[in-house]
Amino acid sequence: MTDGQVTYGVDYRVVPPAVVSGEGPLQGTSARLVRDPDSPAPDRLRSLRAFHLRAEDGAPVARVVTEQALGSRLSGRPAVYHVLDPYGAPLGRITLRRRRAFRWGRRRWTVEPAAGPVLHGYEGRLVWWALWWPFGLPVYLLFVLLALMAEIDDGFRPPRRITWRDGSHRAHLVFRAVAEDYRLLRHELDPRLVNALIGLHQSYDWPEQAGSGGWYEY
Repeated sequence: MTDGQVTYGVDYRVVPPAVVSGEGPLQGTSARLVRDPDSPAPDRLRSLRAFHLRAEDGAPVARVVTEQALGSRLSGRPAVYHVLDPYGAPLGRITLRRRRAFRWGRRRWTVEPAAGPVLHGYEGRLVWWALWWPFGLPVYLLFVLLALMAEIDDGFRPPRRITWRDGSHRAHLVFRAVAEDYRLLRHELDPRLVNALIGLHQSYDWPEQAGSGGWYEY
């Protein structure tokens, strides 16, 4: 088990994009994000995912497949993804649950490793959401309007930081929205599952340099 924190990020300067890790941002080992050629067509809610993670030499590392697509906001049905090793053995399961219609809540990412503690991560801190609704939302709508008019880039976004914690409330992984990176604090997760989670999360929440549709639309 490695000691110390590890920083992960996604390098969009290469094609296909790569999840990279190491001593500093965007340094060290990498896993390429390769969408399956026979991946399912995007569904109405755009939650179907099927992609591989490959090493720099092309060797398979892991695969992400959709078990269940998102339901409507009224149903509250989550999206469920399986992460498999190159031989089809399960590494874990990742669930995305959105806020249900007409209810208070935050988007939640749950990671269930094949071995290890279950982790839950909620999008945005409560204090920032409390400030977002009365103050941030009007500014965001103005930015969206100006972006549609091609006056500015749409660079103002809702709270996005996520901290994945176990049942004892210990933090394992943090997505830092401002830095656009992931900080691994504990080393109980399989690195392949970490890479798969980052690739899946980035297919929903990507930075501006990834383009208008993110890496999964490449």
